[in-house]
Amino acid sequence: MDERQVVEALRAIVAHSGLSGAACLSTCNRTEFYLSVADEATSRLATSRFFHYLSRGPEFANLMFSHPGEVGLRHLFQVASGLDSMILGEAQVLAQFKRAHRIAQDAGTLDGDLDLILRRAVETAKLVRSTTGISRQAVGFGQVAAHLAEDRLGGLDGVGAVIVGGGSVGGAAARLLRRRGASPILVVRRGPRAAALAEAVGGELVEQAHLSSLAPRFQVIVCSTASEDRVLLRADVARIREAQAVGSKLLILDLAVPRDVEPETGSLPGVELLDIDHLGEVVSHNLERREAHRSQAELMVDQGVAALTEELRGRGAAPVIAALVDRAEAVRQGELRRAISRMRPLDEEERIQLERLTQSIAAKLMHQPINFLRQHADDQDSRRLLKEAFGLRLDEAAEKG
Repeated sequence: MDERQVVEALRAIVAHSGLSGAACLSTCNRTEFYLSVADEATSRLATSRFFHYLSRGPEFANLMFSHPGEVGLRHLFQVASGLDSMILGEAQVLAQFKRAHRIAQDAGTLDGDLDLILRRAVETAKLVRSTTGISRQAVGFGQVAAHLAEDRLGGLDGVGAVIVGGGSVGGAAARLLRRRGASPILVVRRGPRAAALAEAVGGELVEQAHLSSLAPRFQVIVCSTASEDRVLLRADVARIREAQAVGSKLLILDLAVPRDVEPETGSLPGVELLDIDHLGEVVSHNLERREAHRSQAELMVDQGVAALTEELRGRGAAPVIAALVDRAEAVRQGELRRAISRMRPLDEEERIQLERLTQSIAAKLMHQPINFLRQHADDQDSRRLLKEAFGLRLDEAAEKG
């Protein structure tokens, strides 16, 4: 779903499905709605209405799932932290999650609880990424290609690179090479996306036939076309090497399936050819290293969910606690004024001591009821009992926070 569709859906379901808050995360392989309701009584009804709005036909029925309550919180935290991604520790999902939060804010479909939940999920995800190794090892082919180029050539500052193939893999490699200091970036004019890629990375569009004349300007070639035939032959690379300095290195990264580069090219002096199989081994190894950090990341998610659950419970009791404290303070001040009016004139120090005494008495009397409220914050009957016992008056809006 694009942003316009998300906003339209969020506003419609909040208006018509009995929901108090809604946000939507829609990526290339998942669309999830995070929904909040005023109370448990309307939860099932609101969820069924929502699914009815989303799809009245059976075509998506087997793809839908619903995680209520704390199970839903944990799922949401796992998604934001990259623990529920196709690639463990996927970094992009956190940016997508923050964007989903912003879109819901702009659409006006967040209530206080859901806004807090999304913010806490982002905080936990950042903590997971910064304190565990779940996102550190490169697992995308573009990432691995850039890392290997930097490793093999001892750094990429001022090292030129040729990009053959402007698709997603080649584009990712070009951007990462540029970010690591590679320059110039020469994009071979091949297909409609080459010009857009060259503009995006500040590169130059070149003809493949001219690579031998441009050879002194680069040490890396990345190939990632969809061609069924070889794109770079041994003879082509031999001509490139003739134009390059003696003792220099040329790294060729063949990221295509089937291969773009003739395998015999790797036998040329000073040429290292790494294909998708070699990069796949690196990706598998790095994924294993990420997997070793999963348990630590899961523990951090569990801690984040537990802290949030406690915080949400406290929010339920907050209006009653505030009313209780206000009532105690009003009684204290009223009784203190009456007592002082019947006493001899007091000096400033005596007034201060009397003020502190009454504050201490009120605080100690309120300590147990406030603790009780915090422990039973999600129990409406307990809150009602305290309100009636102390004669508190809260309007409905204030009690809901």
